[in-house]
Amino acid sequence: MSYTMSTKIKPIKCPNCGSEKHVQLDEKRYQCRNCGTEYFLDDDDITINVKHNFEYENFTQPKEEPRVTMSNVIRNLAVVLIVFLFLYAAKHFWGGDIKVSKLLGVSDLFSVDSVEVTDDYDAIYPMKHKGRICFFYVTNRRYDYGLNDDKTLVDGHYYGFVDAQTGQVLADKLLISNEESKSLEMYSFDELNLQHLPQADKWFCIVPEQFIYEVDPQTLTMSNVTNTIFAHKEAMSSGISSVNFIFRINDGHANSLEGGEGFEVSNNLAENYYYFPATDHLYTEEAYKYAQKLPASGLKGELRKDVMYELESKNSSESSNQKGQNIINRVQYTHYLGNPQYLNDSRNGKYDFVYSDMRVVDNQPITDWFTGFDAELIYQDSKYLCIEYKANISKNAPTILQLRNTNGGILWTRSLDCPIKIGGVLRDNQKIWFRATREHTDRYDDEYIMSLTLKGGNIKYEYKFATIHNVRKQ
Repeated sequence: MSYTMSTKIKPIKCPNCGSEKHVQLDEKRYQCRNCGTEYFLDDDDITINVKHNFEYENFTQPKEEPRVTMSNVIRNLAVVLIVFLFLYAAKHFWGGDIKVSKLLGVSDLFSVDSVEVTDDYDAIYPMKHKGRICFFYVTNRRYDYGLNDDKTLVDGHYYGFVDAQTGQVLADKLLISNEESKSLEMYSFDELNLQHLPQADKWFCIVPEQFIYEVDPQTLTMSNVTNTIFAHKEAMSSGISSVNFIFRINDGHANSLEGGEGFEVSNNLAENYYYFPATDHLYTEEAYKYAQKLPASGLKGELRKDVMYELESKNSSESSNQKGQNIINRVQYTHYLGNPQYLNDSRNGKYDFVYSDMRVVDNQPITDWFTGFDAELIYQDSKYLCIEYKANISKNAPTILQLRNTNGGILWTRSLDCPIKIGGVLRDNQKIWFRATREHTDRYDDEYIMSLTLKGGNIKYEYKFATIHNVRKQ
């Protein structure tokens, strides 16, 4: 590369960058101080010749400033926008999982507009809303506000409904604030009891020991009916001292109708009564015990004939105290709507003598004895029976679910991946739905909605109830 100069010599400039600053290496050679280019002069034509080899020792070549163009600006703005949208989507869709939020770094990014929430669930139970399975929940909720935040959301107990298939929150509402629960001395939400009373076709929730709530999945509401349910009962005018369901159930698994569908309630005069919502009947304790043992002809009201199924268990052997042998019985009985029942556990032999006027009409096994430990009949209807058990007595033995028809025939048997504690169970036309909690774990964020298909028993984890998540400030 060369540049021909006129015979009238001007100040020597670097042919590469144009700088006049240079170092004379010898009589004819020079090196540019700015870019390091070495060049020399020819005497014949006074030509500047460039030597293209740079010595970079103790020298840093300055970077050329990038040209600012409209295309570069648009491209950079597009990159920033895409990153922002990604982080916002991550916060929106994965905000329920605090681990994902922190991994993506979005928790702090949106901390100005959101607040961290901790949920401690007291109840999760399947119901039906407009024909679709949903899960009702009650949770003790705490908001982690900063010192300078305006605390518009209050700590307390909240309730809500989640669509089982989509995970969409259908409703989430404050039930009672911590301040209000203190003033009412309502401290036992962790011991609340939830039951569906089929004869009345209503859901009731009891917060020990004095509060009755009605849960309506159609209107997505939970209402305190403590002061209205006995409004026209003179015997209860002194107020409620304590209340509980007549028949106690565990995690929604109720296969016996012992006692009937209603409330055992005491007033503030220490008098005990039994109330049946289906007929609005209130029995004294003496009348209840008398009516409970009457034959069917001794009661008045709407006569109904029903069938239920009971799982009977016995020890695996004479030398063992582990109940590992099971059989399913079909119990046919009659009852009068909204009256006391007297159907006891079949294992105590109370079904041995059957008369036409007795409430138990028939009791027959529909299966042979089969092996399974800690077995429970967790769901039954007119078509299906679902059984939960373990194959052995090991603490880590996985939970096994088995679906049978109401003739006792096995439709499928599925083993879950670990020990699972199963809560309420309900089905639609395609799946059985239930709440599942992993057993023998130190984690507290392991409440799931699970499903199994009626055809084939395919297992799916549908939804996880996050215990720590973020919500937008109000």
